[in-house]
Amino acid sequence: MQNKDYFSKDRTPTRGFNRVVIRKLFSYILRYKALGILSLFIVIAGTILFLMGPYLFGYTIDHGIVNGDISLLYKMAIALFGIKTVRLLLIVIQSYNLQMIGQKVTMDMRMELFRHIHSLPVSFFDKNPVGRIVTRLTNDIASISELFSVGVITVIGDLFIIAGIIVAMFLLDVQLGLLSLLAFPIMIILACWFGARMKNSFREIRRKLAQINSYLNENITGMKVIQLFNREGKNYKIFGEISDDNLKEQSKYITYFAIFQPSIHMVSGFTIAIILWYGGMRYLDGVLTLGVLVTFLTYVQNLFDPIRDIIEKYNIFQGAMASSERVFGLMEEQQEPDYSIANPYREIPKKEFKGDIIFRNVWFAYNDSDFVLKNISFQVKHGQSVALVGVTGSGKTSIANVLTRFYEIQKGAIFIDGIDIKKIEKIGLRYMIGYISQDVFLFSGTLRENITLFRHMEDSELLSIINSLGLMPFINRMQDGLDTKISERGANLSVGERQFISLSRIILYDPQIIILDEATSSMDPISEVFIQEAMHKITKGKTSILIAHRLSTILHCDKIIELNRGEIIEEGTHEELLKKDSLYRQLYKLSLKGKFVESR
Repeated sequence: MQNKDYFSKDRTPTRGFNRVVIRKLFSYILRYKALGILSLFIVIAGTILFLMGPYLFGYTIDHGIVNGDISLLYKMAIALFGIKTVRLLLIVIQSYNLQMIGQKVTMDMRMELFRHIHSLPVSFFDKNPVGRIVTRLTNDIASISELFSVGVITVIGDLFIIAGIIVAMFLLDVQLGLLSLLAFPIMIILACWFGARMKNSFREIRRKLAQINSYLNENITGMKVIQLFNREGKNYKIFGEISDDNLKEQSKYITYFAIFQPSIHMVSGFTIAIILWYGGMRYLDGVLTLGVLVTFLTYVQNLFDPIRDIIEKYNIFQGAMASSERVFGLMEEQQEPDYSIANPYREIPKKEFKGDIIFRNVWFAYNDSDFVLKNISFQVKHGQSVALVGVTGSGKTSIANVLTRFYEIQKGAIFIDGIDIKKIEKIGLRYMIGYISQDVFLFSGTLRENITLFRHMEDSELLSIINSLGLMPFINRMQDGLDTKISERGANLSVGERQFISLSRIILYDPQIIILDEATSSMDPISEVFIQEAMHKITKGKTSILIAHRLSTILHCDKIIELNRGEIIEEGTHEELLKKDSLYRQLYKLSLKGKFVESR
């Protein structure tokens, strides 16, 4: 996986504003050109109206008040009121328009990220906490949304106003205009010095927030274990340490911002004072009219307002840039090979699919060269059932993982119906393979939705399938039948009920290859009987691979493969392996001994 270190350690980038990131951000705005053009039109119109106000005010002083022209005073008062009213209307329209752009962009970005996450390999989720990924989809996207809704266009408007004011000041008086610009180098120096520190601090805040979310998710998910082993106090202490780190970084950022703002105000106040002194002296000398001086002072005061507004939004830009780097970093994570349906690899039509499986010299490692499967070779013909047995860590589940291509093998090849599975479209491959594991994941919703996985199906058809498996007792014990509400991860269901849902899912999709990771080891005897019978019905006529924990469940298999430390050490039928001094024989004796002790 590319960039795995970045996400596994959640590093914080240290580079400045990334042009690539900025270009990507603006590409989302370009999707809504009409709204963007409307915003720019409002910005230009608002800037013109804004610049007209101080000019008309100064003109009224020189030509109305000084000359005693009352009619001009009436006209200018009406004009200024009209300008103010139109500007307020434009502000209302602009506010709505910007929020609309922000929300649309947010939805686009969140949907693209959500879709991309679904295309990432399972190994990515092995190395990245859920809370960290959720932070990208929630907090980081929200930060970017704020940039679009109250940041970008508003700052563009501020820049238009600053440029317009500077041009107007130079048209009024060149000397005062040059004097006004003396403050700009000081502001730029302050902005660069504080900006670099504030940006790094904001990135750290985002990183630490992801740590908080990750730890929260872990604790909430594992609450039963925490309470069972009295870990509340210890976990509270750890969470306090993580939160304290976040607080320290927040305090550092607040300190920078608290000093930054007054510094800018001091520079603006000093500049206004200089203009007032120098302009007043020129007025007393008769070089400057009172109206021009008042207009110029108004422009100078208004010049620093958009500058302060840009500075106040600086934290939004800092947060958005930090969040953008993290979001786009996740988007750049390499997808599963040939994940997309639109790809050149072959998708086998279901009617052509039989289910012959061949493993040929397969080597696989989850990390680098630490192989958990070593030179694995075996064959399962269509309709056969094969059991994988061995101690924990022998590689049984890894075989299922590479067959479904949750992970890619490093050496060797796996064939289905004579075709290398790397040349089979991945979504189509998984549609043909049914995998029933011990840990059945259930979604919040109804029993019907969890069985069909939101696929439309008539209740009569669904119940008919469930009845054919002999699993109606599970439906009958549900209070509301198919409308029974399932809580998160199926917390309100027993192990047998969760397996019932898993089996029902598999039969609806009618796969030709079924992998059964022994799911009855922790069931009550009655539920186990129902589930076992349903499994036999599901696997009839199918190619099936059983990952066995209870050896009594595999006696009917056509072949048994013994695994040890990732290697095949023996294979044969139940009777053949019992005749040998094999690991299977030892395991079988231990299972019989366990049954004897249990019966006593």
